[in-house]
Order: sequence, then structure tokens, then C-alpha cells
Amino acid sequence: MKEYQETHQQGIISLENIPKERMIKGDIGVQIAKDGRIWVCINGIAFIRFKPNLIKKKREGAAN
Repeated sequence: MKEYQETHQQGIISLENIPKERMIKGDIGVQIAKDGRIWVCINGIAFIRFKPNLIKKKREGAAN
């Protein structure tokens, strides 16, 4: 599995489809898009979604 170093960004985090069981056996998946959106899935169902503050990034890029 490819290793990713720790990174931080500000944005909106949503928790969805929270399993009723505290411990479940299954598959966990992570997807990271080019624009910084992140999905964490449990057994193929989105559990955590992250959407970065893109407006701030665009402003920072325009200033350079």
C-alpha cells in the first residue's frame, strides 16, 4: 500500500451512514481527489467526506 505523509487543510467535514455497531469487520477505503476532496468508506459506503475551502486556495494562487 502506498504511504502518504501527514498533511492538513481547512474545509467541511461530514459524517454519514454511521454504523450502529461499534466494531465491524469489513473493508475500509480512502479516495483523494486532485482538488483535495477526501472520502473514507466502510464496506463501500461513504462514512466521512471532506471538502476543502477552495475559494481561499484560489485567492492564494492568484496572489502568486
